[in-house]
Amino acid sequence: MPQIKELYPDSEIIISSVCDFYDVKREKLFSSKRGTFNEPRCAAIYLIRKLRRDRLNEIGLIFMLKKYSSVSSIIERMKFRMKNDRNLKKCIKKLGEQLRKSQEQT
Repeated sequence: MPQIKELYPDSEIIISSVCDFYDVKREKLFSSKRGTFNEPRCAAIYLIRKLRRDRLNEIGLIFMLKKYSSVSSIIERMKFRMKNDRNLKKCIKKLGEQLRKSQEQT
């Protein structure tokens, strides 16, 4: 059975797809402000974990987070928000489908 990481696009493709989808610059994904929800950043982190199954510390390195527990917190927060926000859930689902389709074409 092939590795899941080989079946899905690498993290850079996920990041650029999220930037395109939310129409934000790449730098916005790498900055955070305490107490503010940065949906594009959280979506990218969530999708990298969900689609590629990358380790928390690997994702933390990409997004310049010092602790892997921060990545875990972001993912859990996204799950909670998606449970309560249908629009967010639709956005994440649509992004995931776009990424899957783009990978099938290559």
